[in-house]
Amino acid sequence: MDRPVVLLLHILIIGVLGDQNPAFDRTEVPSVTWPDWMSDLPDHMPLSALAIPGTHDTMAFFGGSLAECQSWSLTNQYNSGVRFLDIRCRHYQDRLPIFHGVSYQRTDFTQVLSDTVNFLKEHPRESILMRLKEEYEPYQNTRSFYQSVDEVLKQIGEHWFFRSDTLPTLGEARGKVVILQNFASKGEGPDFGPPYPGSMSISDDYQVSDDSVKWAEVERHLTVTQNGDPNRAYLTYCSGVHWLLYTPESLARKINPRVLEYLKLKSSFSSRKRSVGVVIMDFPGAELVRQIVLDNWA
Repeated sequence: MDRPVVLLLHILIIGVLGDQNPAFDRTEVPSVTWPDWMSDLPDHMPLSALAIPGTHDTMAFFGGSLAECQSWSLTNQYNSGVRFLDIRCRHYQDRLPIFHGVSYQRTDFTQVLSDTVNFLKEHPRESILMRLKEEYEPYQNTRSFYQSVDEVLKQIGEHWFFRSDTLPTLGEARGKVVILQNFASKGEGPDFGPPYPGSMSISDDYQVSDDSVKWAEVERHLTVTQNGDPNRAYLTYCSGVHWLLYTPESLARKINPRVLEYLKLKSSFSSRKRSVGVVIMDFPGAELVRQIVLDNWA
């Protein structure tokens, strides 16, 4: 099928389905918020065992249909209940602007952390998991990516970050950011947080040519997660793209409702050992976020 025809069908689908439903949201504000859900969980629970809503390419708001992955601002994501971020910085002239591929996202790492700290000041019993990845090509730098990250953390205040090579308990992480370090330290200093992927179990098939195949992998990993080790982190990416067949938005419209239905039926997994882990999405709906959170009490 020609790309113009695919894009026309995509536009027609958007017109039929609308911009906001329980599983998918293309609007600016979530229909329901839950900014303090972690406060109701006990301190002894390991972060690795929690069901955590997350966003893929958290700050990807610009760049056209193949680059845009979210519509809620970072603060609105936090208010909705999202607690896992996928933050991608390009190392550019010793600064850390946020990019998705080649697309600049009109903000930087310092602003992301400032907004995060402001949220934690208002909600001190919450915790943020942040995958931090170097994106695209470095340009005209006089120092390493590690050194630039270290400088920003010092500017923000190192007490806002839980630095360890393993995931902490929720009690240890309250009021802090836990960085999942998706770049090498190269002997320049201690890691900022647990290595990503390290020992984590991650499903991230992002090149998607068939949404049924993508869903089968998401379902498989969610099921594996619930029978897995509570002390191991499990991350399931529901996101994906294909330059011709799927934008992040059109795929989310197909996958997110299936995830929501799966979560609503999860009570059938009576022998499961743990939660569904970190579920990472493009354009999640508020009810989908809520159902992930509720899995912590299932």
